[in-house]
Amino acid sequence: AAHVMQQFDQRLSWDDIDWLRGIWDGPLMLKGIQTVADARRAADLGVEGIGLSNHGGRQLDDAPAPIELAEPVAQELQGAATVIVDGGVRRGSDIVKAIALGADGVSIGRPYLFGLGAAGERGVDHVLQFFREGLARTMALTGRTRISDIDRGLVRWRDAPNM
Repeated sequence: AAHVMQQFDQRLSWDDIDWLRGIWDGPLMLKGIQTVADARRAADLGVEGIGLSNHGGRQLDDAPAPIELAEPVAQELQGAATVIVDGGVRRGSDIVKAIALGADGVSIGRPYLFGLGAAGERGVDHVLQFFREGLARTMALTGRTRISDIDRGLVRWRDAPNM
């Protein structure tokens, strides 16, 4: 654990975005956003992409799931930055849910790594095809023919049972 902590610069701050802009003139995505306020601040600082991520729940086990942040962040930003749900995406229906809640897209980590580990480049191709087919199937089953047809009516939140 100590070695891992040495790999992170704990002095990172919002001021570092200005520094990044000084050395990079391309689009900038900030991954690890976990609150609406931080998403707003990032967009106000000119960040083009907001990566809603709890880093797989490994660093902060009580952090919100990225899918839970999609709707409030998208409503707050109103297109001021691209919103990407990062984490927990395991099938095409998860892509539809994220888009229905206002995200512009998703990113995946573990699934493509599993494919890579199992079968190299062919494995990654297989994982991506799995997502494409799942997205197409979910859209067909919900009567959507274009990504732009995906709307909030496709998602219904349920409370977790009390245990």
